[in-house]
Amino acid sequence: MQFIEGLTDRQASELVRARIDWKYMLGLELTDVGFDYSLLSEFRNRLIRGDKSTHVLDELLRIFKATGWVKGGEKQRMDSTHVLAVVRELHPLEVVG
Repeated sequence: MQFIEGLTDRQASELVRARIDWKYMLGLELTDVGFDYSLLSEFRNRLIRGDKSTHVLDELLRIFKATGWVKGGEKQRMDSTHVLAVVRELHPLEVVG
């Protein structure tokens, strides 16, 4: 969401505090006070240090299989560089779709 809207960490954390749609997308209560913007860069650094970026993709793939969005038993992955390049070419509404 931050990337799609082209926001800094500080702007993204402010939107979590102020916008209902962001709270909904993150599964937060309406009364949630949000978080400090520095947590976003700390989270990204922890993913890189712990080599957990593939863990996030594996978990998403598991969820997509469980919901029937992708079929099991077939190769579903692509090089992330290629995926990012394609997503950047999409209109934000296409990404949501």
